Amino acid sequence: MKTNRTRLLCFRNKSLSILVLLILCNDFAGEVFAQNSAGAAQINVRVTDPQGAILPNAEVTLYTRDNRIRINSLTDSNGASRFDQLAPGEYLVEAEATGFARAATRVLRLERNGNASLDISLPLAGVSEQVVVTAQATAQSTDEISKAVSVVESREIEERDEDTVTDALRTVPGLRIQQLGGPGRLVSIKARGLRNQDTAVLIDGIRFRDATTGDATSFLSDFAVTNLDRVEVLRGSGSSLYGTNAIGGVINIVTDEGGGPTHGSILAEGGGLGLFRGRAQLAGGTTRFAYSAGASHLNVTRGIDGDDAARNTSGQGRVVLQLKPTMTLSGRVYAGTSFVQLNNSPEVFGPLPLTGIIDARPISRSELRRYESEVPVGQLSLGGTFIPDANDPDASAASRFFNGAVTFAHRPVEAFGYTISYQGLATRRLNSNGVSGVSFQPFGGSTRTQDDGHIHTLNARTDFSVGKHNFINAGYEFERASFLNRSTSANVADNNSTNVVEQSNTFFVQDQLRFLEDRLQLSAAFRAQFFSLHAPSFTPTVGAPFAGIAFGSPGSAYTGDGSIAYLFRTTHTKLRAHIGNGYRAPSLFERFGTAFFGGFFSPLGDPRLRPERSIAFDAGIDQSLHDNKLRLSATYFYTRLQEVIGFDFSGKINPLTDPFGRFFGYLNTGGGLARGLELSATASPSGMLDVFVSYTYTNSDQQTPQVSGSGVISSLVIPDHQFAAIVTQRIGRRAFINFDLTATSDYLAPVFPRVYRFESLVKADLGASYEFPLAEQRRLRVFGYIDNLFNRDNFESGFRTPGRTGRAGASFSF
Repeated sequence: MKTNRTRLLCFRNKSLSILVLLILCNDFAGEVFAQNSAGAAQINVRVTDPQGAILPNAEVTLYTRDNRIRINSLTDSNGASRFDQLAPGEYLVEAEATGFARAATRVLRLERNGNASLDISLPLAGVSEQVVVTAQATAQSTDEISKAVSVVESREIEERDEDTVTDALRTVPGLRIQQLGGPGRLVSIKARGLRNQDTAVLIDGIRFRDATTGDATSFLSDFAVTNLDRVEVLRGSGSSLYGTNAIGGVINIVTDEGGGPTHGSILAEGGGLGLFRGRAQLAGGTTRFAYSAGASHLNVTRGIDGDDAARNTSGQGRVVLQLKPTMTLSGRVYAGTSFVQLNNSPEVFGPLPLTGIIDARPISRSELRRYESEVPVGQLSLGGTFIPDANDPDASAASRFFNGAVTFAHRPVEAFGYTISYQGLATRRLNSNGVSGVSFQPFGGSTRTQDDGHIHTLNARTDFSVGKHNFINAGYEFERASFLNRSTSANVADNNSTNVVEQSNTFFVQDQLRFLEDRLQLSAAFRAQFFSLHAPSFTPTVGAPFAGIAFGSPGSAYTGDGSIAYLFRTTHTKLRAHIGNGYRAPSLFERFGTAFFGGFFSPLGDPRLRPERSIAFDAGIDQSLHDNKLRLSATYFYTRLQEVIGFDFSGKINPLTDPFGRFFGYLNTGGGLARGLELSATASPSGMLDVFVSYTYTNSDQQTPQVSGSGVISSLVIPDHQFAAIVTQRIGRRAFINFDLTATSDYLAPVFPRVYRFESLVKADLGASYEFPLAEQRRLRVFGYIDNLFNRDNFESGFRTPGRTGRAGASFSF
């Protein structure tokens, strides 16, 4: 029989993290083998197909209700799996096997010294049922979820052969994924018609963000598919659970839990744009210890214009140690480094009307090449209205991050448990530009800007049950964020730096209630966050901005959240509604950002900025039909941004009255309104065919135009209509064909200083795979894909995206 696998995160980061880990291990390691197993419970699971035939090597996952522990097991030759040494309490069970839909049970309750047996029949055709943790920060089955949640599973990511996490999210309803060019270029995520900074990103439930900008946008393109289990997306306000930036939604990247017999995979592929990608994964463990690790490397030598090299190397790892049935110690590490060659920003071109929206028509590629060879703009042939991103031979960006966490969890009695966790996050971004290239280039020599950020987060959380229907969790979080910005150039007089530190204290509570045999689900949450600021420092000190000013802290943030869902089990219909208010704390750069030129500081930030605030509501219906072979979902959403932070250079900031003497910079301004509809259908009409389609309508407006003087209040980059489809046809048990399509309507986007209307985006990808079984646990899979099948000439805000390209590779699993 194959052994269980249990998650635990262990990591190395700086001396404080190592000290915490050593203290915890010293305190509890002596109890690992001397523990008293009295009171421990056991669950026996048997997995079969619809005809009752046993399914060996099926993966079974056991979740504790509070999601502190996830235990994985592979069924033996009799289709059985056993979980022992379990603490009394509530559990959810999930099972999956190749060629079958995933199935999730409802709550399974274990008493002290109790044993339970469970038979799970995996449907050959049907929509997968999943356990989701992001909606309430606790484990819930599909039927229990009272919010709009989407899940992209690792199997789907593998079938589509996605390189990055953001590529895998392109088909999620309500999300607008934009990449400014080819591989490695800047990626942004806009949820439900809102802005980049309104979506929070989590790694295994803990926030990931750049201390400088306050959100994760700068690193989204670096999140390679390395050691991934799945990605969960909460659509709608999540500030009461996850804090700042969760106004529009939350993306939780869940890494692989590892465990079981030693197993792993190796993948290699290559193709157009000079692409090579490699990935290796390894996992294993015993009944009390589990581990998983992965590494990936992406190398693009040419890119779109032959001079757009990009590289990315990532690594992930986790370990789990079960000290007692009621006690675990876990650790995780996630690190990455990347490099990409950059182009110029798109430029306006030709005789244009003085006002209004411009229809986007790029100059021809031959004229672009002439422009890149320094032919003056006035000598270029007319026929276009903008110049796409021209090649810049000496502009580049590099970044790296290290993210580690350690967590101790203990449930001394069935109705009470607690968790203590620490996360350390270090980020670095480096942008360099020389004098070569066309259009605006640095005067007098190359420039270099480096942003270093550090965020330390300590979280203490407790949960307890009040009867069988009431589950409460509450806690405290301390966070310390700092950023150091350094700018250097060939002109030594322009060298400068900014250093800022901010701390926050947060208290939160959530209550979940279940009634009527779990058909009625209710939840309410509240969060309060208080900020404190350390005085920033600037070099050179002569002429430093904000001198002699008493700095105040950002206003306190109070957020609440409520949701309700009711399931009609006879008709498989679920009604749900969710309302909450959100906030986004002003980033450190928005408060203290500066420009420095000619030996003088120009303040851009405003230390007085107030947090952004919003209120959001959504309501929906989920319907399962035909023995769960078809699942339909519809959600209406409404979000009002009550006050936002914008960058203004239209003259609203008067240097004579501004206390910092600014001509332009960040300021609090009017909010906005986004509302729309998300529709999706998931179907498995046969055991060999899976179909997913989605449509999103978004009407998003800002009170203040995002481009000064344009008069355009429609939110930029957000199309009114988005469509996605994924079709996977299996051919026997060894082969499949995958087709996915994303399309949008026309959309507005800035090409400084005007607003352009860009044509609809259409991208279709086609792939095929065949698997050769080599032994019971070994297989070789070969695959090939065509990206942008229709060779559509897509421009993202004026940046050219790749045309039709091909790639092929192989993976070996053991």
